[in-house]
Amino acid sequence: MSRFRADVDPGWDLDAWRRLARIGLCAGIAPEDIDWNGDAQATLLAAPDLATAAAIRPAPQVSSALFELAGAVLCHRDPQRHALLYRIAWRIAQGERHLLSHVTDVDVRRASELAKAVGRDTHKMKAFVRFREVPGETDAFIAWFEPSHWIVDRVAPFFARRFAGMRWAILTPHRSVAWDGTALAFGPGAQRSDAPADDAREDLWRTYYAHIFNPARLNPRMMRQEMPQKYWKHLPETQLLPELIRTAGQRVREMQEREAQAPRRRIPKRDVPRE
Repeated sequence: MSRFRADVDPGWDLDAWRRLARIGLCAGIAPEDIDWNGDAQATLLAAPDLATAAAIRPAPQVSSALFELAGAVLCHRDPQRHALLYRIAWRIAQGERHLLSHVTDVDVRRASELAKAVGRDTHKMKAFVRFREVPGETDAFIAWFEPSHWIVDRVAPFFARRFAGMRWAILTPHRSVAWDGTALAFGPGAQRSDAPADDAREDLWRTYYAHIFNPARLNPRMMRQEMPQKYWKHLPETQLLPELIRTAGQRVREMQEREAQAPRRRIPKRDVPRE
């Protein structure tokens, strides 16, 4: 059988991959006969486009769980992710109906690893994006972030819901998104210099962080695990961390030596009427 070329564009788009996978399954094209190069990382071969393949069978029933998994896996930077997902879809269509429940299967385990990596990256973006006010504009903010995977389209709706009342943009090296209060608009990547530097709110944020920092609960190893140092250069509060860590021991001793005080009563006493 002839080999086919499958171009997923953009490479993280679930609908684009799903459409081509459906064509391949309906045409009965085995995984080893498709060269997936949605990220333009594979050499373009003189092979027919998968989109032109003729169907020879009805569309197979594929678990919705696969598409949920694929939505995350496609955002990973692994250039083999398209082929991996098609191989899983092919196997399910060929009769392995419960394949996704076999967590020890090589393909399923690999897809799960990619999805988890994307999930971690998504969590970091939600936690570590810091908006800065655009000089000279009212209620307009820009943030710079460097994700490890293609997650901007996946995470953007979260920020649209959370910051619906302001105009903002999130710039990354490979993809950018802007919200005008009504709709999201996606565009190409940018440079760090395209985002504003510190604004007046930075000092307020640093002051707040310094006050909530608890030296008695300091665990540098866990802190670096939850907030990797690759993000530190873009977070205003991390400028304080070296000093806060250095003085943590002294502050804990001072807290221990401080004379204990009885807690103040927050609920006022109710007057009891005299008989």
